Amino acid sequence: MNRYETRIPFFLMWKYLLRGNKWTLFLIIFLMAIAFINLVFVASLFNGIIRGTEDQIINTYTGHFMITPKTGSDYIENVSTVIEKILTLPEVKGVAPEMQVSGSLEYNKIKGTWPILAIDPDKEKTVTNVSEKMISGEYLNEDDTDKIIIGRQISGGEGVENDAFSFKEAKVGEKVLLNLGQLEKEFTIKGIFYTKFINTDERAFITEKAWQALSPSDNKATAILVRLSEKDGQEAIEKIKALGIDENFITWEDASGLMQSVTGSFLSINFLLTLVGELIAAITIFIVIYIDITAKRKQIGILRAIGIKPYLIRVSYVIQISIYSVAGVLLGTALFFGILVPYFNHFPFSLPIGDARLIVNPADYIIRLETIILVAIGAGLIPAFMVTRMKILDAIWGRN
Repeated sequence: MNRYETRIPFFLMWKYLLRGNKWTLFLIIFLMAIAFINLVFVASLFNGIIRGTEDQIINTYTGHFMITPKTGSDYIENVSTVIEKILTLPEVKGVAPEMQVSGSLEYNKIKGTWPILAIDPDKEKTVTNVSEKMISGEYLNEDDTDKIIIGRQISGGEGVENDAFSFKEAKVGEKVLLNLGQLEKEFTIKGIFYTKFINTDERAFITEKAWQALSPSDNKATAILVRLSEKDGQEAIEKIKALGIDENFITWEDASGLMQSVTGSFLSINFLLTLVGELIAAITIFIVIYIDITAKRKQIGILRAIGIKPYLIRVSYVIQISIYSVAGVLLGTALFFGILVPYFNHFPFSLPIGDARLIVNPADYIIRLETIILVAIGAGLIPAFMVTRMKILDAIWGRN
């Protein structure tokens, strides 16, 4: 290709854009924008669901990691000393001891066994956000010795997933009986919380003081929750072990259990939907470009008749489609980040495992940007090849 030939594709592209149907141009760019938004939206939604699930586990259930009794022990001893040591680490934002209460709850002759935890409410606030999820009543105070807060899966009511095994609409101010075998105590429901994470919403909380009055267990806990300033807790765990704390450590990933399988399924679905989205984008772009090129078949035939080589015409379409693609990606990006992301941040998808927002992974965004441009060029080249391989007279006279 000499230097004069290199100018021909750009000249043809410019004339196509300048003299072409403006509505067709807008339609092509708009369809590419929609195809791009579809690819980015699906990936961002699943990223949001996975991130939301991870945040639910950390924020309502385990913190960034849990410390549990060493093998062969039922309790962590000298809890106050352990907490003091952990708080010396600058990356630690909060530490909360919890005592698992072995008992059952009874309400209106309905009895059930759910995880019941004795906590220090002020310390618990530094690790979990259960205190911010009260849908009725209030959170516990340190001095509450006859109050209890229960999750929505325990209180029950319309729309509750496990309502069949719940208290069937227990309300704030009503009484529940804590049965510890030989010992019973009546508690007043002070609040009902709803985190949208079912493992947490199947819990009940009383205060450490209430538990000490029932079963004195000085300076002991069945778990200590730790919250960090960053998500990866492995380095902090090693530092804590170096302080002489030889208990067992369970990270939020280890504690997620079933949710890891769920998020793994989301990743597989995301991959499949991305492939389907790319296929739909390719077909859509092919049809639109094919119609556009077919409408210009006579022009292409005349260009070939005056000596323009077919590959130069194809190159002009590659440049043209590249411009369509970039314009579509820019429009799609503007619509996605300007409208969809703010909207779903304000009105997130409400799922049984939590609220899901659109989380854009920069790597995913770049991959999909490159994909839509390559798919567009590939899909556009096919009709360009089909038309430029026709006999010149057939193209001019519109014969197949």
